[in-house]
Amino acid sequence: MNYIFGRLTKVAEGEPPVVHVETVDLSVRNVRLPPDRVGMVIAQPNTTLTVAEPYQCTAASKPQQLAMVAETLAVSRAVRHGAPKTHFTVFPEYSLPGLEGVQLIDDALRADDWPAGTIVIGGTDALSETHYRELLQCDATHVDVARNGIDNVGHGRWVNCAITWVKGADGTVERWIQPKLHPAWPEMNISHQHMFCGTSVYMFKGRLENDVPFRFCTLVCFDWIAMIGARTPLQWILSDLHQQADGNQLPLSWLFIIQHNPKPSHHTFLTGVGTFFNQTEFPNALRDRACLVFANSAGKAAPGRTSEFGGSSVVLSPQSLFTQPDCAPTFSSGGPQFRDGSNLLATFKDVVFRERGACIHSFAQVNPGSLVAGAAGRSFAVEDATVSPVSGVLEPRAPAAEVPAPIKWLNDELDDLPQLSLVHHAAPLGAQVDAAHVTNTAALRRVSSQFTSHAIALAAQESSAEHADRWSSTESAALRHLLHTLDIIGVAFAPPTVGGTTAHATFPIDTQLIDLVAVRGASHEACIEHSKTVLPNPQRQLLLVSRDHDNTRWQRRFGSFLQPAAPQPGAERRITDPSSGTMHLGYQNLLEVFLRSATPEALLGGVNAELVA
Repeated sequence: MNYIFGRLTKVAEGEPPVVHVETVDLSVRNVRLPPDRVGMVIAQPNTTLTVAEPYQCTAASKPQQLAMVAETLAVSRAVRHGAPKTHFTVFPEYSLPGLEGVQLIDDALRADDWPAGTIVIGGTDALSETHYRELLQCDATHVDVARNGIDNVGHGRWVNCAITWVKGADGTVERWIQPKLHPAWPEMNISHQHMFCGTSVYMFKGRLENDVPFRFCTLVCFDWIAMIGARTPLQWILSDLHQQADGNQLPLSWLFIIQHNPKPSHHTFLTGVGTFFNQTEFPNALRDRACLVFANSAGKAAPGRTSEFGGSSVVLSPQSLFTQPDCAPTFSSGGPQFRDGSNLLATFKDVVFRERGACIHSFAQVNPGSLVAGAAGRSFAVEDATVSPVSGVLEPRAPAAEVPAPIKWLNDELDDLPQLSLVHHAAPLGAQVDAAHVTNTAALRRVSSQFTSHAIALAAQESSAEHADRWSSTESAALRHLLHTLDIIGVAFAPPTVGGTTAHATFPIDTQLIDLVAVRGASHEACIEHSKTVLPNPQRQLLLVSRDHDNTRWQRRFGSFLQPAAPQPGAERRITDPSSGTMHLGYQNLLEVFLRSATPEALLGGVNAELVA
């Protein structure tokens, strides 16, 4: 004998497992969503869990995790996405640290400044039987008592659950508790305590402001692909919706998958997208205008490149009328470079947020049903996407604003580029070049997106990439050449000024400013020709530092830079000859001088000697 919301029901003995779908009507709470676009905020925290079950935020990380919750709620209030309010705020699986995290959200939603008609979805870390009981006993809390009530949990088991908060039009805050349906492998391959598995999910229904119906529900990570009985949870949900339609059609508008997933683009997870949008199965459960929202944990504690976690994304049907941008700020159009080599979602409208480190994503998600066919209705699936830091401390990849792809790529590369002293341990000027490296790296982190694109196009002679989302090892090698050139020049002369001209930088020789250009390419000659193409009319006397595939020395007997005589530092440029006064060094020539110099003065003298040789 079991109870569901106080109603006595019977469960047949030996009946095969099913996933029950409980429908919640938000219309009676006067919750209406806009028909064109909704404001959405997704937290992407770096969640540090205990090494053994029950998996909870470690004691050391809990204050930072609570601060993340507070900061995400502040971003939701800030409405940087341009919508009138944040309609959905989403926290990934395991990201809410126990009942304290739940209480933070309770307090925020009950405050007068939190707008009515909004939804918050979040995953708690492991709740003990005692804490789960406390959660269910709170006011305005709903649970499927028959299937997920405290009497079903069993002594010693722990609960991983999603909570959906709704603030109604009258300001009343309610929450619905949904335990995870199926354990992932780490939750199954345990040593001490088992995870309790729920057997029901909530489907929330309502109407948009134009009276069109909507529905949304949430799955917790592995529930997206698990088999429960004869079906996946997704199939149970679609089957229920198909039956409710009773020969008509009912839409599923949003499906949220909250994750703590190290491989968000795993083959099986991506294959599930095709299953979801396959309208031939359960045809009366409409998904052609649905939006899948994958909200995942971060792969590192700060913004940056990481091979695990991250990958929060929004995926829409191939039939939707959205246009895929080439290289929009903040988000990509997916593809192998952002899907860990997979092209499974090539036909879908795939929006992948580039930042995989800790951050908060804010954006307006456009309703596919609001678009009209033709050029006049062209739109992206996501608008006004910004990235904010979880700590409140701004940085180029989390500036509480849009992040162009060149800025994201440049800062990720700068994180990983080795200092010259690490490559050449015996260099006498190792300490000085390290200091120059810090200065130059900081300067590059401050440059504009436009300058970054220009600088890489100038530095990478062999690049064929159309835009920053296609940059790879060629562009990375060119940036490394540029930075190491800046570092050596910064020790010999004054620190270069980066980003102020069409050249890569300027630096002084005596009292005259010199433009600096560093090009890496197939040969020194190719680098010369490339610089002439990208910078046909240098503004002032220019020093070109070229590096070929084999990093060979530049020998002047191999050819000159348009003129037979080597220009002297400080030489005047002739109006009739743009190349006059242009100086040329091979990177290997510059590096050899650096490695044998014991003082900055010796390095300066050695560079000058190379320039006039």
